[in-house]
Amino acid sequence: MRSKLFKEQPKTAQISTERWVRILPDTGEGYRLFDAMQERYIGRILFDADDNWIYDGTVLNVYEQEEIAGSIAGHQKEMDQLIQDL
Repeated sequence: MRSKLFKEQPKTAQISTERWVRILPDTGEGYRLFDAMQERYIGRILFDADDNWIYDGTVLNVYEQEEIAGSIAGHQKEMDQLIQDL
């Protein structure tokens, strides 16, 4: 999957838990995730050809994982609107 958001450049994203996550594209079909404040590795988000994702790690909860995947895939605005509508 090619990132629609930042054309394979590193990016820092803030998720709702006030956590800052540094997203770095790796050589495969995934993105390495680092906690920007604590400077530690927190896992990977992997994508398949259909833009389905899976989190490979133990630090992030499901909501944080969805926010990061949405940021990478470019669906963050849609997800924000869905949350407001609920």
